[in-house]
Amino acid sequence: MAKLRKLVTYTNYRWEETEELTPEQLKKWKSGDEELREEVEEEVEFDLSWDKCLDDHGEIQLIEEEKPS
Repeated sequence: MAKLRKLVTYTNYRWEETEELTPEQLKKWKSGDEELREEVEEEVEFDLSWDKCLDDHGEIQLIEEEKPS
């Protein structure tokens, strides 16, 4: 008997977005201050906006099994 095998690597890319930022959150974000940006990140919730799955197929291998005599 024989069969084929291949390795497939799937990579999933996700884009996540928040709801509209408040004027205060936007001001903090635009300040460029890392501590203020971390505060904004802790205040908001990211939801899936869209995603894309990519795949990469490896070389196909032939696998032969010998039958016992």
